[in-house]
Amino acid sequence: MPKPKLELKGILFPALSLFVICLVTAGALAAVNAVTKDPIAANEKRAADAAREGIFPGARFVDNGKYFTAMDQNGVPLGYCIDGEAQGYGGLIKVTVGLDAQGAIVKVQVVNCDGETPGLGQKIKEEGFLRQFPGQKDHVEADGIASATYSSKGVEAAVNMTLAIYQKQIRGGEAQ
Repeated sequence: MPKPKLELKGILFPALSLFVICLVTAGALAAVNAVTKDPIAANEKRAADAAREGIFPGARFVDNGKYFTAMDQNGVPLGYCIDGEAQGYGGLIKVTVGLDAQGAIVKVQVVNCDGETPGLGQKIKEEGFLRQFPGQKDHVEADGIASATYSSKGVEAAVNMTLAIYQKQIRGGEAQ
């Protein structure tokens, strides 16, 4: 029985074509990333700034690296804003938590939950869900939203992340 001939042309052309397609696709993705990276970062900064302003209206914010100190017009500290994130059902949930000087939650703002299911998981940004957090400190356990357990638990985890930062960075005395 004769051995089949290995045709280099039959292997080389498809492999080279696939390489070129991958190279062009990777280049296109890199170009899109370069064009959209700065506008996305600017939008995220605007959303975070708006969340802080929504918690402490009219305050001046001092960036301390892991948290922001909210100051009144005379430079007197009003409290702190800390950003947190955790996995939800459809992606990362980002929150900003406002704390008073004693570490009690003043307000929770959901900054981004775009990956959550519309009509279900996105209810985490509604006042009816968020009003359970003010006044709590140290650790929270959220009452979930029916059919949106992962989203509810994501907010709970993100808020607890911010409380841990408060415990370590502010109350722990590492930074004031």
